[in-house]
Amino acid sequence: MKIAIIGAGAMGCIYGMYLSRGNEVLLVDMVKSHVDAINEKGLEFVHLDGSTEIIRRMKATVDTAGQPAAELVILLTKGYQSAEALRQNQTLIGPDTIVCSLQNGYGNADDIIQYVSEEQIVLGTSGGGAIVAGPGRILHKGQGPTHLGCITENQSKAEIVAEAMTACGVPDVELTPNVRELIWSKVFVNCGINPICAITGETNQSIANNPFSRAVSAMLVKEAVEVANAAGMHFCYDEVFQNVIDIALVTGENICSMLADVTNHRRTEVDRINGAAVSEGAKVGVKAPLNELITALIHAKEQTY
Repeated sequence: MKIAIIGAGAMGCIYGMYLSRGNEVLLVDMVKSHVDAINEKGLEFVHLDGSTEIIRRMKATVDTAGQPAAELVILLTKGYQSAEALRQNQTLIGPDTIVCSLQNGYGNADDIIQYVSEEQIVLGTSGGGAIVAGPGRILHKGQGPTHLGCITENQSKAEIVAEAMTACGVPDVELTPNVRELIWSKVFVNCGINPICAITGETNQSIANNPFSRAVSAMLVKEAVEVANAAGMHFCYDEVFQNVIDIALVTGENICSMLADVTNHRRTEVDRINGAAVSEGAKVGVKAPLNELITALIHAKEQTY
């Protein structure tokens, strides 16, 4: 299968590493030094057990002009970059291309649907974690399940993606037909981990081990669950928050994406995470003042760059 991964950061390289075991994988990224390192030396991938593998079976590029359409495009850019990333890489999307978003946040399908039909969209979540330790070098820090689902009743495209991942050794790939529930579940995890770690500067395990971080996480997640349930979901808060804690521990040493963003003076995805609880809450008449507050605090941090 011809697969293109748009957004070859930490998570993009994890999925590229696995999928390239049985497919032709093209990594697309805007960081030229990263792309050049992969093409010249291979991807240096440090596995969870500490072993290092140099992966030379993938190609990387910053410019997809003239590239043939892929059978599967996996989108792993920041959520706010989705529309522009798809516009710049339209050559990769043919009439039958499946586009799979494994991004953080709520609302990514709204951007994808401008380029492919609903039937070709697969949404997913990943519980893994990794760090870009330099151009062409990835440190794998945590491995969680990958959940996939289509936004239509027909789940055949999600099944194709799941089969491709499983065949190449991606761990714990699961189909989740209720895609709205799937996306909300990931939003809860990000709401309860990312902004807190971005502010404290601590790794994911702090959400479980620091009592103050844990308390803030619980409040943010509870508020987000109330919004989701008002929007027609049926989540149990206790189960949701336990999942947040479990993932925080499984990916314990991982530096979450929002902490990496503020450390490197980049724009964060907070508007599609905690901000999504606020905007979706407004649609159903449920306020989310704590998520609104922490969204503002993250934006305040961005203003200090």
